[in-house]
Amino acid sequence: MIERVYVTSKELLEISRHLANERTYYTASGSSVYVPSKSTKYIDKAVCKPWLDGEEYSMLMTPGEAARTELNREWPDLKRVGWNKLALPLFDKRPPLHYSGASEGNMTYIDLKSAYHQIYKHLWLDVSWPCGLYGGLPLCHVADRLESWKAARNAVVGLCRSRTIVGVRGSARRELSVTNKFLSPALWGTVMDILHWVAREALRWGAVYINTDGYLFPMMGADLDPFLAFLMENGLLFETRAQGRGEIRSWNAYRVGPFKTTPYKLNLDTSSRSFSNVIKTTETWGAHWGRLRRIYSTRTKRHARRG
Repeated sequence: MIERVYVTSKELLEISRHLANERTYYTASGSSVYVPSKSTKYIDKAVCKPWLDGEEYSMLMTPGEAARTELNREWPDLKRVGWNKLALPLFDKRPPLHYSGASEGNMTYIDLKSAYHQIYKHLWLDVSWPCGLYGGLPLCHVADRLESWKAARNAVVGLCRSRTIVGVRGSARRELSVTNKFLSPALWGTVMDILHWVAREALRWGAVYINTDGYLFPMMGADLDPFLAFLMENGLLFETRAQGRGEIRSWNAYRVGPFKTTPYKLNLDTSSRSFSNVIKTTETWGAHWGRLRRIYSTRTKRHARRG
């Protein structure tokens, strides 16, 4: 049985350094260190919350552990998500990023609320790709149970593409393949394509900076109405994070009204060339998303009647 030891972030760093100095082999993630020779897992307690393990017992879990617990609760007998090697390139898809260069003036920062969560709750763990319109393992109940914990609900999407862990001995680090029964390239690819579809629409209406689910526009007021109407028509929840005078110095260094990124506040900005990875071939996702919303609505209504 693995012993779980909860430590502070500083202590976890010190443990990692000590193990490296002693050349003791361990595997590492962002919030934990596992030492096989001691059957001990050191966990950063700052990222943990109490979560039900099974039906009765609560224990401190990392976001990833909570996400895996809920997936196991939903499908305890699942062996693997069905897919073949031809789907592997879907793991290479990346979130939409766009930077038009340095600028200043009136700006608005629009953010999709819980973007990953509000997308994947409409999908299936074994979602089809590229149309995303059917599957046998709906994620809506997992999404509902994780809704109150942002890090855990986002961890579902990360878990579906997690194929490696990092093994460390001394100064040597090596990526190791691991078995993950929830691996789903089609889920990852579908979520990425929908985000690119929204990003493409944001560019159409004048966005100058995009990072995954956040969009900066060099405008305020009625000029934003077409993009906001697009979001509302498609049932995509959003918020206006900030408005006012703004300045984009470089990638990840900007301010909009009272909102300032850490690199901007600390003057850590460096000159960045304009770039964009927004896919130009995802406009058909509008029709697909509409169908997904109707399927989701029907499914949740059936579940409500049964409850």
